[in-house]
Amino acid sequence: MVPLKVIGLAHGILFLAAGQEYRERFKETAVEPATPLWVDGRRDGMVVRLDSASDEPLVLVQLDPRATFRNGPYQVRLRHPLRRSATKPYAVESVESVEPAP
Repeated sequence: MVPLKVIGLAHGILFLAAGQEYRERFKETAVEPATPLWVDGRRDGMVVRLDSASDEPLVLVQLDPRATFRNGPYQVRLRHPLRRSATKPYAVESVESVEPAP
């Protein structure tokens, strides 16, 4: 799991950033079709892109139009890719909201 923080929201796209220490891991990670964003057990969007070019790697999520934006911590779960022809060793399983510690 990789912790993420919200850095922006524009036109239904949620921008989540990981720390610099995860940049190499994101370079080795693919996004497969229909990778979900889970918030409180509901599917509130889909991951559309990983961007590892900047110092802070980004996860871009297209929010569902009916979803309510939640500003808080998130995490990304990684797994091995489903496709045998995959060129990267990891794939995004899901992005989930995390309940903040009290």
